[in-house]
Formats: sequence, structure tokens, C-alpha cells
Amino acid sequence: MNIQEKLLLDSLNLKPNEIESVQFCSHSIYVKLLPNASICPCCGSSRRKSKGFYNRTIKTTKRIYENYSVYLKLRRYTCLNCSHSYSDDKYIAPQNYSVSYNIIFEIMRLLQDPKMTIKQVAKLTNTSETTVTRIFDKHCHISRYTFPEVICIDEVYTKNSDFKAKYSCLFYDFYNHKIIDVLPDRKKDYLHYYFQPLMGSKELDNVKYICIDMYLPYKQICKIYFKKAIICADSFHVIKTLNDGLSRIRIRLLKSFESGSKEYYLLKIWRYLLFKPYDSFDINEKRKFNKVFNQYLNRYQLRELLLDIHPDLKIGYALKELYIDFNRLCSLEEAPVKLDEIIESFVSANIPEYSDFITAITNWKEEIINSFTLYRGKRINNGVAESLNSQVKLLLYNTRGIRNHERRRKRIMYAINKEGFSIKQAL
Repeated sequence: MNIQEKLLLDSLNLKPNEIESVQFCSHSIYVKLLPNASICPCCGSSRRKSKGFYNRTIKTTKRIYENYSVYLKLRRYTCLNCSHSYSDDKYIAPQNYSVSYNIIFEIMRLLQDPKMTIKQVAKLTNTSETTVTRIFDKHCHISRYTFPEVICIDEVYTKNSDFKAKYSCLFYDFYNHKIIDVLPDRKKDYLHYYFQPLMGSKELDNVKYICIDMYLPYKQICKIYFKKAIICADSFHVIKTLNDGLSRIRIRLLKSFESGSKEYYLLKIWRYLLFKPYDSFDINEKRKFNKVFNQYLNRYQLRELLLDIHPDLKIGYALKELYIDFNRLCSLEEAPVKLDEIIESFVSANIPEYSDFITAITNWKEEIINSFTLYRGKRINNGVAESLNSQVKLLLYNTRGIRNHERRRKRIMYAINKEGFSIKQAL
């Protein structure tokens, strides 16, 4: 057997001792199988008579054969016991399929990569986009996972959804780093519709902690359906609200200076220094020549010049650092007292740009305190959700959004969880 024939048999998942002959024509390849001791699938009898051969077209995974039509010459039999007709099939491909099991496995393996699109998979497997989509829809079976003790709730933007909703809601397993389910909408009405059949179930009662961003409908839904769970506010979103307030202070001051001034230069070019922790830069850091100031300066000195522009900026930065230290170092036991002190400090500063942040930490005070809870030695936050969300966003960006919600849900869960397909499902 030459190399060309061996590659062909590998692509069809056949062994040399199962082949009677391989014939290469101009644009066709005929593979004739040896007879086997198959029995009638209807009555189980081994008594049979031949009805000749029929050709079955099969696609292969090898691109060297993409210009060939590959035909399997299969024997047809008639059962002498019940007169049922059947073929001598070697389980090379599913019934009524022109693609082999090897192609199905390869398609499903490639679709586990969030970067892969349907078009790319079709090109790599020598099939059409329609075939890839049909195989995925038929062989990917993913139901909702059971809600664990700790869950995270987040959303992702899905502009091309057929559900007419801008955001899809995702539930994450905090400890196992898996997606529990993907919903087509994050609005309260749909969340009620989703959780109503589960209301009062042991599954929901077993949930101990839920981490959410500061989206009010999530909080309202959790209090209705997860009656025994403790709700935690994600620290990342709290700090984002804080940084937004500091950014508004910077923009207000920026508009008060001429574009050619040193103050404008610092507020415009070196704005990122305001959002770095205070200990990120050392006073002894190497200095570089700055043309605007005509002297050698390092980032520590530039930040000091930036903060000296206006008292509101210096106070705003100090308040930001106060909350960052609280978020990083505080414990669950100390959190209630220290958070009250922080709220008082922000109120006393009387900086209008921080009004939204003051409102947020006041309204979400209980949930912020709960976020200092440790579960198996790890503080509860939406870090898992944000990490997996980046992969989900990459998938949606590469595929330009998947309009069909059920297909989008299965593709997201299959690509992230790497589960939902097995050989049994293909067979």
C-alpha cells in the first residue's frame, strides 16, 4: 500500500485489512470494502444473499483529496429470514451523511476554539459552512448546569441577537470557572420568566453567595429567587465608578486651561498616572528629559506636578487611594465601620463629581461589605466572569455576532466549557 492510499484510509478511519481494493480515476476514488460477518439489524439472522454494490459518496479530512469524489463501494444484502435489506456499513459516516465521523470530530474540535469561525472551520475540513453549522446544531447538546454554591452574574453585548435585546446575561461558576447558562436578555421580565419554574427549589436554596455588578434588576431578582444567598457587589465595578468620578474631576479642570499650557499638557498626556496606585512609582525612578518642562523628570515627579494643579484633584486622588486601600486590605469584620468612615470622608470633601459614587456605595453598602467574604480562601468577586467574558467577546467579535440565540448559547458554552459533544452523540 502506497502513502497516498494510506492517507486516504486514515482519513476514512479504515484499516488496510478492511479494504479489498482502492482505485484512483481522473476525479474519482473508489474504495471497495471486504465483506464482513454482519447480521440483519431487523431480526438478527446471519442468513443473507447479496444484492450487489452501491456507491456512497464520502468527504475526507485530507485537503489533498478535495478535488476528488471519494466513493465507498458497499455491499447490499437481503435477509433470507425476514427479507429486510441492509448494507455492509463500517460505521464510516452517519446515515444519510456524506461526511465521515473523522470530519465530524475535527469540526467539533475546531469549534472549541473561540477564535475559530464557521467559515474557517469549513475551509479547514473541506466542507461547506452550512454543513459545519448543521453538524454543530445536531451534535452539540448542552443543557443548563446545576447552580453551585457561588455564582457570578454578568452580561455581554450582543448587538445581532434575534431576541431584540442588546445584552445577554451569563451565569458563571465562581469556583470551577465554567459558564452555567447564557440567557438572551438581562431585563427583569425575562429573568422572572427564567427563574419562575425554579422558584423554591432546593437547587436555588443551595446557592450561598451571588456576585453581581451594580445593576439593580440583578439584585431584585436575587432577593426574590435566591432567598438563602448572600449578595455581593463586585469590587471591580465599584472601583470603576470611583475612577469615573476622578476622571470627571480631571476633565473639568482640563477644560479650564488653554491647550498650550503645562497644566493642560499634564492633564491630557499624563492622565493615566492618576489611576495608578500611589506606590506604583518610586521617587528614585530614572528620570527622562521632558521638553515641556525643559528638565529631567520621572513619573513620580510628574504625578506630584499633576496633583498640585488644583486642590480638588489632590483631594479626589487621596480619596481614591483611601478606598483602594480599603478594598485591598480590609477584612469582613472591619468593613462596616471603615466603609462608614469612607462615606463620611467623601461627603465631607463635597466634590460634585463624586456624587454618583457616594450614592452607589450608600445604596450598595450591604453588598460591598459582603464582598469581603472568603470562599475556600478566595475573596468573592466577578474576576472569573470578567476573565471568561473576554473569551466570549472574542468569540462574538470573530463571528460578528451569532444571530440565532440558541446556537450562540451553545457555541459560547461549548467553546468555554469544552463540553457538550461525545462519540455517543455522533453515533
